[in-house]
Amino acid sequence: MSVESPGPGVVEVALAPGSRPAGGEEDELRAGLAERPRRIPHRYNYDTVGSQLFEEISRLPAYYPPRSERRLLRDHGAEMVGLSGATELVDLGAGSAEKSEILLAAMETNGLLGAYTGIDVSLEPMRAAALRLGARWPAARITLVHGDFATALPWLRGGGTGRLMAMLGSTFGCLTPPERSGFLRALRACCGPRDHVLICADLFQPVDTVRRAYRAGCTGERPVRRLFALNTLAHLNREYGADFDPAFFEPDVVYDVPRRQVRGEIRSTRRQRVVVSRLGTALDFAEDETLFYDVLHKFELGELLGEVESFGFRCRRHWVEEEFQYAALLLR
Repeated sequence: MSVESPGPGVVEVALAPGSRPAGGEEDELRAGLAERPRRIPHRYNYDTVGSQLFEEISRLPAYYPPRSERRLLRDHGAEMVGLSGATELVDLGAGSAEKSEILLAAMETNGLLGAYTGIDVSLEPMRAAALRLGARWPAARITLVHGDFATALPWLRGGGTGRLMAMLGSTFGCLTPPERSGFLRALRACCGPRDHVLICADLFQPVDTVRRAYRAGCTGERPVRRLFALNTLAHLNREYGADFDPAFFEPDVVYDVPRRQVRGEIRSTRRQRVVVSRLGTALDFAEDETLFYDVLHKFELGELLGEVESFGFRCRRHWVEEEFQYAALLLR
């Protein structure tokens, strides 16, 4: 772990990959690529380029989740932070922190704002957010933690009480069931007796609404969703010595209604072998074989409540944005 101060009032913490639990970063990726269908874990989408592309996706008119979540936070954010009594916002998957700023403003209004801690695998968007937040709230203590949940949650343990641990966006639904279990177990272990957790998630919506939202940006003059998918392969080329040729992979988004899953898929357009040198492995793709780079689960509300409560959390209150069925749960 390394600690530095990139600017007044900001502390930056880099968590070493070696501090991950047994298995480690490379084993996680290797295991995903060995699955059938093959899968790239969700967090590998979000290098600096991927984070910037996702910000573009978030601004597409048809892509409702960010708009729905912002409405939910604006309408109920004061109640959320008031019930929590939190003086520090811990942003799990911070990104650009635009929606988190709504909660910080509510904390300020309630006279509670003392600190902000952002956690993300992509550092540059957090740094830009820190400049914006620091200018608006110069008295607040700002900490940026560069790492994933496996390293960051143990680091947070015993770090204080009166925190609001917020997982905004659709990140919770993008975790696989085993990943969600591991996350909730680690989150429960790091929470103090006065800490609260805020989890936002997509609920099940009409098929046409979902398909319009997730096919937006796949084509057109600026196909940002396509670019986002192919950047995941480029990220593996840059960081893991892979030799994916994007010319021979075709992205698509599929809504599997019976499973309530939106899947980002990349189809191999021919038989080919891809070598991932850092992992010491080769991947043989058949023609039309698909690789999953993103899987989002659409919850039923009772299912979501039952899952989080099974790990020892108690739901103090929940809110649902009615137009697009987006939910927020405040847990103790």
